[in-house]
Amino acid sequence: MNKRVFLCAGGDLRFLYMCTELEKLGEVYRAENGSIPCSADVLVLPMTGSLGADETGAPQLAAQVKAGGLVVGGRMSDKLIKFFSDRGFVCEDYFTRESLVLKNCIPTAEGALQIALNETTETVFGSHVLLLGFGRTAKCCARLFRAAGAECTVAARRPEALAEAWCEGYDGFDIKDLKARAGSFDIIINTVPAMLLTEAVLECCGKNVLVIDLASKPGGTDFAAAKKLGIKAVHALALPAKTAPAAAGRLIAETIEEILNERGN
Repeated sequence: MNKRVFLCAGGDLRFLYMCTELEKLGEVYRAENGSIPCSADVLVLPMTGSLGADETGAPQLAAQVKAGGLVVGGRMSDKLIKFFSDRGFVCEDYFTRESLVLKNCIPTAEGALQIALNETTETVFGSHVLLLGFGRTAKCCARLFRAAGAECTVAARRPEALAEAWCEGYDGFDIKDLKARAGSFDIIINTVPAMLLTEAVLECCGKNVLVIDLASKPGGTDFAAAKKLGIKAVHALALPAKTAPAAAGRLIAETIEEILNERGN
């Protein structure tokens, strides 16, 4: 069986580690190193959603991929998907894969804990931590912070989420009561992509509270209000790439292998 040929374009530090992992599956070439000696079976795009505002690099990359080849990327833009699909390529977004989303919760939670350790003058042990939302990332954060000795509380909108939090041993309350309860916590971790930590809510927080917002842009925190109130608020985006690039790269490579195996490539 011929070795697969991967062409990898762009990316951050985790992409370098991903390329090393992909070498176990075939020949790997970096697009920035110039043309490759043979057509690629798989084009791997970075986890950015695009190749720039006008996707100018797409035609050059497409020319180096076999007809009907596979294009994989993270948060691929509609424009990019259409470009490759219209030319007969198969597109897969690895960041929509549940397996990668779940695995990425680990370095994200560890990154949040690292921020808490670095940005507070108290120990995490014994601190009162509030998690906004109880999805995959919040669950992982709750488990890790509790393992570090924190007392964790969950605020969520859905009754079933609060019931699940209760089953795992966490206190909880309806997120509509956030303003009344916000002053009881040392650390607030937001995972909900909606404006929850408004100026009115932040005014009720303690002056030494640390806000760690893990939600995608624009986040769920009024950062301007936090600054005005003297509250430390960190919008912690892309933590896997920042805190554990080797692990993050390996996870992407594992997900690409998963896609290839499912397709029988």
